[in-house]
Amino acid sequence: MSRGRRISRVKFIPPSPKTAQKYLREWSSKKLYHQPEEFPKLSTQNLFDKPGELEMDIGCGTGEFLNAKAQANPRGYYLGIELSRRAVYHAVNQAKKLNLDNILYLRADFKLIHPLLSANSLNVVHLNFPDPNYGSRNIKHRIFTPDFLDNLHPALVQGGKIQVVTDQKPFLLDMLEIAENDPRYINAHKEKFVTTFDPIEKTRFQKAWERVERSFFRFELVKA
Repeated sequence: MSRGRRISRVKFIPPSPKTAQKYLREWSSKKLYHQPEEFPKLSTQNLFDKPGELEMDIGCGTGEFLNAKAQANPRGYYLGIELSRRAVYHAVNQAKKLNLDNILYLRADFKLIHPLLSANSLNVVHLNFPDPNYGSRNIKHRIFTPDFLDNLHPALVQGGKIQVVTDQKPFLLDMLEIAENDPRYINAHKEKFVTTFDPIEKTRFQKAWERVERSFFRFELVKA
């Protein structure tokens, strides 16, 4: 079953205006493309009005993973980026139920966000189960590309990390090839990748893939 169909099973429940004001920003792709200067830079100072460490989850889905991290570490700050309105509304409503004060969700296209990345602002970037976009026409839509690494490099603090998990081994090898050709990043593992992923809270996709006994592949890049 596709990722999109799994998201479609989530109830579409818009957050209340008060909840949305606290936890949600919705940024138009058209405006991001033509007028990026009208949006704030992505830093804890701009997003939370406080200095601090920021973790970003790209394609955060329904937010189980990121909400759990925010709850476990109230001193850190967390930003989830997701294009699906249905998914991000669910994430926001769950953040409200947990009464979190250190998380924000951004409904926007990450590929249009890079002009808003602030230098030395990100400690960790998560990319959990990105769409492999198989097929010659779709590969261009993949998130993990040389440009992706270019854009994140100045935004990561020294020693900052990019953590990637997928259930697709061919896709994993494609991403690793890109990473290995970029000397600005070091693989944090002795092996090329590891086959374990035991997060503080599993994503909706991980739980689904575990039920059909799929394998997981993970690697972690460190800014050299």
